[in-house]
Amino acid sequence: VSTQSTWGPFNRIIESAFENIPTHMSTDKADTKPKSGELLADADKDLVGASIFISYSRKDKAFVKNLYDALAIDDRNIWVDWEDIPPSNDWLDEIHKGIEQSDCFIFVLSPDSIRSEVCNWEVDHAVKNGKRIIPVVCRDVDYREVRKELASLNWIFFRPDGDDFDAAMKLLLKAVDLDLRHARYHTKILVRSIEWERHDFEKSLLLTGNDLTRAKHWLSASALGKEPKPTTLHLSFITASDSLANSMKKRRLIAIFFAVIVLIAILMPSWGVFFFALIFSHFFVYFSST
Repeated sequence: VSTQSTWGPFNRIIESAFENIPTHMSTDKADTKPKSGELLADADKDLVGASIFISYSRKDKAFVKNLYDALAIDDRNIWVDWEDIPPSNDWLDEIHKGIEQSDCFIFVLSPDSIRSEVCNWEVDHAVKNGKRIIPVVCRDVDYREVRKELASLNWIFFRPDGDDFDAAMKLLLKAVDLDLRHARYHTKILVRSIEWERHDFEKSLLLTGNDLTRAKHWLSASALGKEPKPTTLHLSFITASDSLANSMKKRRLIAIFFAVIVLIAILMPSWGVFFFALIFSHFFVYFSST
């Protein structure tokens, strides 16, 4: 009996095993692949300035327009809802998306904004997603009436009766662009992790390769004190990505070792059958336990 005919069934099993061991993360779903601009490497490109979401009361619209014009000179992305549209599910989804995709959240403090239900919804979402929040004061407010997430932060004063607008703008720009690359990574990883969560934790959406390496370095920088800090979702996403990457490495090593044993079995049939049976059994025990 020839060696080829003896080992034919085993060869087919081997080929099948290799087909089921992915060498890289991929997916058949076109809409789940990271699009251009979503890779973490893109966070290093065109660092013009932090993207900003501005939360304000409609009664402070004139001040916000001046603030917007002063911030827009750097061609940075600024998200402002200028329309007085009644709240709806689609509208709220757009607000949430605007907050999630912005590097910084500016809250315009005034007696009206701290009482606004919509403004408080926006603050809730910014806090939930770990955004850098910068309160700016356009009209005096009672400190005791300001929610603790805003009251505990440093305020920048733009009041019309005595505050220097230009000096305040310098302070604001410094605060907005502090640790810009770190803040940009925070946003990029957040957007990817929210997409992962919305797709029922689809494995193909996890970080791989250089993206995973950058995310782990970013996490280390956060642990050393850089702001903004990662959220629970950030941590879950990066941990799941790392776990899957380690699992893929183990599977590739086992596949290589398995191939070597099979080769020995083909070249030395007398010892090969014994080794093949031994390793084959361990191979399936491993995969059945992971």
